[in-house]
Amino acid sequence: MKDETLRLLDAATFCDGGGEEVLVTLRNAHGLVAQFTNYGARWVSMFVPDRNGHPGDIVLGFDKLSQYRTAAEQYYGAIVGRVCGRIAGAQFTLDGRTYPLAANDAYGITCPNHLHGGIRGFHVQMWRCRTFRDRSGQEGVEFTLESPDGEEGYPGRLEVSVTYLLTNYDALLMNCEARTDRPTPVNLTNHAYFNLLANSGIQAFSHRVTLKASRYLACDEGFIPTGEYVPVDGTPYDFVHGRTVSDSLTALTLAYPGEYGFSISYVVDNPGDCSDWTVRIEEESTGRCVDIYTNQPSLQMYTGFLMDGSDVGKEGVAYYSGAGLAFEPQGYPDAPNHPDFPSIVLLPQNTYRHFTAYKFSVF
Repeated sequence: MKDETLRLLDAATFCDGGGEEVLVTLRNAHGLVAQFTNYGARWVSMFVPDRNGHPGDIVLGFDKLSQYRTAAEQYYGAIVGRVCGRIAGAQFTLDGRTYPLAANDAYGITCPNHLHGGIRGFHVQMWRCRTFRDRSGQEGVEFTLESPDGEEGYPGRLEVSVTYLLTNYDALLMNCEARTDRPTPVNLTNHAYFNLLANSGIQAFSHRVTLKASRYLACDEGFIPTGEYVPVDGTPYDFVHGRTVSDSLTALTLAYPGEYGFSISYVVDNPGDCSDWTVRIEEESTGRCVDIYTNQPSLQMYTGFLMDGSDVGKEGVAYYSGAGLAFEPQGYPDAPNHPDFPSIVLLPQNTYRHFTAYKFSVF
């Protein structure tokens, strides 16, 4: 791969705001390129080759930072927190005290829920930023943020760091850490949308997904977990042995007429085991493959079915339903309101640690 074949975002044109923005470009020894911005600690581009060696950007996003600010979908490539996903009724109880949160989710039925950290969640904040090289010369970037006590309703001051490292074995490593001075729930994820057809304007339905999760969490009509664990076997949501997204959606439409996409929280079969991938995404026509490794117990898969074309991304491509697929490693959604779920409460004496790796290859 040669740099001149890449349509990289340019910092001078991308950062079109008040001067606080930065655009960081990381490169590895094989020509892979990843780009990030401090607005939401976002992953904005990922250039990987197809089986013929032609590079393409497989992450949905925009040419300018201002477009991220005004997009209908707020979370492209962003770090989402203090708690990703939904919290029922926009409140939780911790140590006998109830904490009301920002109610910013349109899917609340009896009352609005809290979604992805709130109105001023981590995805819309300007993070501090530094670039670095590790001992092997691999390039990385670290974003840091201080979330004050009471922000969006959460207790305690939280110090957060997110590090991305582009390795010479063609993997992007993401490490998230957080410390608090009071007990508080913490559940971070990256909300990148992938399309291995590389900004072609073609939906990601041809992608084959293999997911090591034999159960998912049942949800009500407001996407809030009921507490029931459902086996995926025999359902449209079964990716254990690998299937294309189009095959899954066809099965979904047959089983539930009128449904044309899904957002499902999967229960990872071997939580905390990073020795093998949790999800593999493949695209036959390009030969591109992404393996995702994580230490998180759950993974949210979203087929982007709410995209309606109002967001026009890189090179003028409009993002419609299925334009990209989101795979969000995380703790269980609405965990503060489910005592039986693994806790996401961070205590002052502990450090929150989230590790996810994205390994790129061709077949």
